[in-house]
Amino acid sequence: MNCMYRMNHMYRTLLATVALAFSSVTASASTITVCASGCDYTSINAAISAASDGDVIQLAAETYFEGAVIDTDGKAITLRGALNEDYEPVSFLDGAGTHRVLICQSGETAATVFDGLVIQNGYAGDVGGGGGGMYNLASSPDLTNCLFAVNSADSYGGGIYNFSSNPTLAGVRFEGNSAGFGGGMFNNSSSPELTN
Repeated sequence: MNCMYRMNHMYRTLLATVALAFSSVTASASTITVCASGCDYTSINAAISAASDGDVIQLAAETYFEGAVIDTDGKAITLRGALNEDYEPVSFLDGAGTHRVLICQSGETAATVFDGLVIQNGYAGDVGGGGGGMYNLASSPDLTNCLFAVNSADSYGGGIYNFSSNPTLAGVRFEGNSAGFGGGMFNNSSSPELTN
């Protein structure tokens, strides 16, 4: 009986420890805001640099010209845009026709989420592969309710280029993208999961 009591006590202690560890991880997650003025940051890349796994980076309903590719640095974060009354994305990530918009190249998984974004006017030259809108290299992020519009690449994947990557896309649309091969998306050793 004493042995049973000790095992029961150890089991409860273990459960309490796991619950405490889980709650401290979830409690540390925060929302970081990005907008032209009055938010935590004015730059998406600066917000990503400051973010920790589990954080949400919330964008305003505006157009973002980063001047450089947006790199999630392998972090398990959510980059979330604003939606209008029709649940359409109204946060625009714009490459200005001079550079790729998004890149995941550090082993990102489905824990890295892009939600409610318009990825537009990205450009990828011949050097460094394709993916004017987004380039995934050995990374498999999750994309939901996004629009890839008017992105281009000299070589592969005007909208998205996946290389050894298996991203999940749900409710993602492609409009007016162009490339030498695969205007909307080009997959090299990749098997993305597409829904709607």
